[in-house]
Amino acid sequence: MPEAPVAKEARNKPYRALTNMKFVIAAGVVFMIGFYCLYLGGEETRFWRSNQGLRTVMEQLGGLLITSSLLSTLWELVGKRAFAREVLEDTRISAEIEASGLRRITTQFFDDPAWEQCFKGVQKLDIFAAYAQTWRNMNLARLQKAAARSNGRIRIYLADPEDEFTMTTLSKRFAMDPEELRRRIWATKEGFEELRIEGGASIEVFFWPGDRVYTFYRFDNRAIISMYKHNKGRSPILPTLMCESGGSLFQFAYDELRAIRDDSRPATAPRRDAATVTQIMRGTGS
Repeated sequence: MPEAPVAKEARNKPYRALTNMKFVIAAGVVFMIGFYCLYLGGEETRFWRSNQGLRTVMEQLGGLLITSSLLSTLWELVGKRAFAREVLEDTRISAEIEASGLRRITTQFFDDPAWEQCFKGVQKLDIFAAYAQTWRNMNLARLQKAAARSNGRIRIYLADPEDEFTMTTLSKRFAMDPEELRRRIWATKEGFEELRIEGGASIEVFFWPGDRVYTFYRFDNRAIISMYKHNKGRSPILPTLMCESGGSLFQFAYDELRAIRDDSRPATAPRRDAATVTQIMRGTGS
């Protein structure tokens, strides 16, 4: 059975139609009064010739009533409703931003103040990236401080260098030789593991197979999500969002993190002979 057609929006607004009719009638009455005042003031009678001041007032009153009725009609039927829609749109956008938990938007992924704010006092840090070599070097001092906290926990999820699909996909995206990508992943793994100190934070590195369409970093109750670009070469413009717990964006990152954890494996030495391992980690492998 075919679905019943949905009534158009304009046909389902009897209150608006009633308001329009009432206002048009009222404005029409005011317009007619103003027109009558102009008509009276324009008559050439003995009364008006002897009361020029009153005649001027009558003519001005008539003109004012006509102008007011026309302007108020335009405002009521067009201007006020356009203004109301604008206010409602802004209010809706504000409510949606608040519900998402979004706190900052930037196109500069390496925006230092945002990372400084997130690293302050962080205890639980989760990193999901392909290899994050530049990011790790940029935030090395902050990572060392976070790794020194005895109550801290750092987990890193890198691309799986042993998964051929992952390496093929990401190497094409990054315009990089697969072996060079593997080398960077292993270098990042070693770099994070070198942050371990006795009595410091727990540091775990995992490998996750699959493509990456974004990268994100979770700092306790905050998260930073950044898009990957798909054209070749580097670009300084990467849309980056900072959100907080309680919002839909943070919940999205948190849910993703749990799914990623379930599909990840602990980062271990590659399943190759010792000589090949050494070549890959030193960047001399073919």
